Amino acid sequence: MRKSEVETCPRGGQSGTMAKTPRERQIGEWLDRIGRSPLSPRQYLASHRVPFSLAQFYRYRAVYEREGVEGLADARARGNHRRIHIEAEDLLRWYVSTHEGLTGRDLREALKGSFGIEVTPRGLNKCLRRLGIHMERPKREEAITKRADPNAGFQLVLALAWHFGWPQATASMIAKAITQGKASKRFARPQDDRDHRGRNRRGQFTSRYNQRFDVRKGRFASIEQKRKSKHLDSMDILWARSEVLQRKSLAVLSLPFVTNNGEIRTVNKARGKILSTICGFRYKQATLTRFLSELKALGASAVLLPSLVDFWREHWRGEISTERNLPLLCYYIDGNTKALWSKKRVKKTKVTMLGRIMGSLEQVFVHDSYGRPVYLETFAGHAPLGEYILSLFEKIEHSLEGPGPRLPVNRAIVMDGASNSVRTLRAFAAQRKYHYITTLDDNQWSPRKVRMEGRPQRYRHGPATLRDCEIELTDSQEPGYLFVTRGIKIEWDEGKKTYLTTSLPKDIIGPSLVVKSYFDRWPCEELPFRRMKAVACLHRVAGYGKQEAPDERVLQRQKELAAEIGQLKKKLSAAITAIEEQERQIAPLIVKERRLRARSRIVDGNRLLPKREAEELQSISRAIARHERIIRDIRNAEPDLKKLETAECTWLRLQGKEKVYKADVELDQIMTYFRVSLVNLYAYLSQLMGGSHLSLMDLLHAVLFLSGTVQESSDTRHVILESNDADPEAMERLRKAIRIINGMEIRDGKGRRYSFVLE
Repeated sequence: MRKSEVETCPRGGQSGTMAKTPRERQIGEWLDRIGRSPLSPRQYLASHRVPFSLAQFYRYRAVYEREGVEGLADARARGNHRRIHIEAEDLLRWYVSTHEGLTGRDLREALKGSFGIEVTPRGLNKCLRRLGIHMERPKREEAITKRADPNAGFQLVLALAWHFGWPQATASMIAKAITQGKASKRFARPQDDRDHRGRNRRGQFTSRYNQRFDVRKGRFASIEQKRKSKHLDSMDILWARSEVLQRKSLAVLSLPFVTNNGEIRTVNKARGKILSTICGFRYKQATLTRFLSELKALGASAVLLPSLVDFWREHWRGEISTERNLPLLCYYIDGNTKALWSKKRVKKTKVTMLGRIMGSLEQVFVHDSYGRPVYLETFAGHAPLGEYILSLFEKIEHSLEGPGPRLPVNRAIVMDGASNSVRTLRAFAAQRKYHYITTLDDNQWSPRKVRMEGRPQRYRHGPATLRDCEIELTDSQEPGYLFVTRGIKIEWDEGKKTYLTTSLPKDIIGPSLVVKSYFDRWPCEELPFRRMKAVACLHRVAGYGKQEAPDERVLQRQKELAAEIGQLKKKLSAAITAIEEQERQIAPLIVKERRLRARSRIVDGNRLLPKREAEELQSISRAIARHERIIRDIRNAEPDLKKLETAECTWLRLQGKEKVYKADVELDQIMTYFRVSLVNLYAYLSQLMGGSHLSLMDLLHAVLFLSGTVQESSDTRHVILESNDADPEAMERLRKAIRIINGMEIRDGKGRRYSFVLE
């Protein structure tokens, strides 16, 4: 009831229209009726049209009994129980007009001090809005969070990553992989019937999923098989914002530094806390594992690896003067073999660090003239390095050359002796874009292979004498095929000899420059590559699945052995029959001999046996020896029997080896993408400090492990590094790098500007 007068129509036997009466009188009449009625208030209100509820009845009755009809008057028009009266309102108007920078607390204290009125903040705000009084909120002091960081030096690497735009570029590449995944036909379609056991409504995995038998059985199945039942909508990565992808990419990038070994399984340990200062969120092992597994399911390495070439070539181009390499620009090919421990029969190669033939993953790296890895691919087992080199360069040729006209330089690919097969050299000779420089082993060099030999000349860069030659090589895969190439014989003053072969023409590149280009491999590529493995954990194997495949070599060998065994048995049938006849006669004699030996006793190394039994044992031994001499004579007369036994043993050894498991390399390539990116950031920071690529390990221990404090506000990220007085030389170089980095005006993903101070 909002007005002082109401119009009601009672029910329950009463009809007609009641005349308008004052509100409080009408309520009093209803209260009297209910009081006189034999019905309870609840029953009366249920059977009559009463203009108020049961709760209101009890409130009205209490006031009516205490104050009478006057207490039922509607006081809302006068503001109900308004605590702030007119005098207090005038005080508020005067106070706001004469004071600046007031707060709600100041006004509430003024009301309490002057009139004893206590109001809540919400009540005061309603009063101010009713009076039309507008108060500007005072500006809050900017909150600055301050936290200690035991490895604050790594913030320098993160700043360079944001400077280059690496997190944004990686997130963009992941988004591209997602787009390609949606357009591909490798994944299950939404209308496909899928087994939803252990999944939620969105198709996402739950803890019950891992308890299924088929899931446990196929846990290490190939990713190619898993994609057929994988539904893209069940991946969290499809719904992640770009900022989330950037944070997770930074977390994976920093894994070699955070965990010291690059393994995700130790992220939940104590050192994992520094992820909160690295990427703004402390990710757990399960989150990063899921992120990488979804990248693996998308096949993101096909997008990430080519972008690796473009991204770092663009940022290193301004730092390197290409003209310094003229007239020869070298690319180094090197491999990284990682041991793969598995109970299954997987593809094998020689793992140098363990010195054994075993299951492995082998990576092929392309390095530039400064030893930085440019491109990589991973293979299960032995990498087809020789025949694969040129096709590897075809994939990255456009990125290596870049836009604009082609540089007038000769491009040489420097390889070690593992890639010098004639088949590989013939592939190089069939094109004119890339030349090769490789070494020959001593057993590959012979004076008889030399067609021509030039005059001796001194090596300009070392104590040696060089001879330019032309040599002939024979293709082992195609007997009788001769290949002619340029060779260089190096006679060192201490007596050692080395042999190189190259396709670079004599009239353009002299022998001294060819030799120097090859032996620069150690300081320019192999030594930096060894340091990279240490600081970025390139030698670690990431998680993998396995795909069963037929072993073509074993199947072919079994087929050849079966044919050879059949031919030899047919040829040696008479000899085999004669040997079997002699062995048949030996068999019962061995049983008798064993029985007699069991009856004997051995005392002081001598056999004690009755005379009759001793004579019987001696005659049996002579008979067995006679049959064995006959078998030896048959074997000596037929040398092919030895070949037959060898072939049968080899055939038996190959039984059950018709299948081989090929390890998935997708996740390993994705992890290597992040690790190589970290190496490039390390190298750039080292260069800012005036160092070289050889000092990455020193950079890690001297700078990145420095402790400090990180102060964050809405627009700044201030890093205070604690100086190491025991290493003044490194600290002075670090101050130089900090001045350069501060001048870059770097901002992170939230727009906060980086600033560094070395105290």
